[in-house]
Amino acid sequence: MTSGDDFQRRLELLETIDNDSARNRLAMDLAETRRQEVFGPLVRLIRRGDLRDRRGTLVYALGNLDCSGHVAFLAELVADGNFEVANGAFHILDEMEAPASDDIDRAVEITRRALAAPPADDWRRELLEDLMTFYGD
Repeated sequence: MTSGDDFQRRLELLETIDNDSARNRLAMDLAETRRQEVFGPLVRLIRRGDLRDRRGTLVYALGNLDCSGHVAFLAELVADGNFEVANGAFHILDEMEAPASDDIDRAVEITRRALAAPPADDWRRELLEDLMTFYGD
C-alpha cells in the first residue's frame, strides 16, 4: 500500500470512528499534513449534530488548513459554538491573511444577526464585535 492509499484510507475512516479520542487524534494527524482534502470531512464532522458538544478539536484541526474561502462558516461557529469552538474559529479567522472577499458579506450578515440577537455571553459578544473589526466594518 502506498502512502497515498494510506492517507485515503485514513481520510475515509475519519468520518466513521465512534470513539471521540481516536477521531480527534486522527483528525489532528490528517490536518497536520496540510492537505486540503481533509477540509471537507472535518466540516462534515463539525456540522454533525451528535458531535455538537465534542467538536473543539475538530475546529482546532481546521487551523492547519486553508480556510480563507470559508469565512462565513467560521463566523457561524463563532456565533453559535460553545466557548472552545467559538474561540477556535475566531483564532483561525484572526490568523487569516487573505479571506475570500465573496464570503465576507455573508460572514458580516451572520455576525450582525448574532450581535442583534438576545444578549449573548460577554465573551461571545466580545468575539463578535472583534469579528466586525476584522471584516473592516
